[in-house]
Amino acid sequence: MKRSQNIDLGRMRKPSKAKFILRPAVLAVSAVMLAACSEPEDDAIVIYSVDDCSKQTSLDQQECETVYQNAQAEAERTGPKYNSQADCEAEFGPAQCRSNSSGMFSPLMAGFLMGRMMDIGRPSAVYQYNNPSSRYHNQIMTADGRNLGAAGQRSYKVPQSTYKAKPTVTKTVSRGGFGSSASAKSSWGSSKSSKSSGWGG
Repeated sequence: MKRSQNIDLGRMRKPSKAKFILRPAVLAVSAVMLAACSEPEDDAIVIYSVDDCSKQTSLDQQECETVYQNAQAEAERTGPKYNSQADCEAEFGPAQCRSNSSGMFSPLMAGFLMGRMMDIGRPSAVYQYNNPSSRYHNQIMTADGRNLGAAGQRSYKVPQSTYKAKPTVTKTVSRGGFGSSASAKSSWGSSKSSKSSGWGG
């Protein structure tokens, strides 16, 4: 399947599902807000499964399967890693983690972002906090620790840098830990001690 660096989400989404076209007044406000920001943002939706992809976009079943597999590969490569299942589940909830080939534990991918500027050959995986005791419960997070907001939203505003290639994560993070999601953004793939990073709890 041909990769594309710039995707027209409006064309990709099926007409019956293209429901977040903004009104002119909202577009004007958005333009002002974007001008004030240091980084452009993109409207993105979270795709939770192959079937969800085929329903929410104009990609066919085979293309959706390929994109979903690419997202899983990215999740395996760039997602947070923990030394134990208990540490991982303390963040993401029971039965929400799995071991990898290196013996470390990672949260299950909740889905991936579908946006106008994404590279379908390297989709951005997202994770959902399912631990009721976590302050991030029900929040959607990117692999680099960016909190997008509560799960189930029709669309999310994401900085375009979210789609950039992320480093391969080989070090583990400790249970709990970040005072803010901004602290998490710089932790994955870092050479710093795992004690200085985590996904919050």
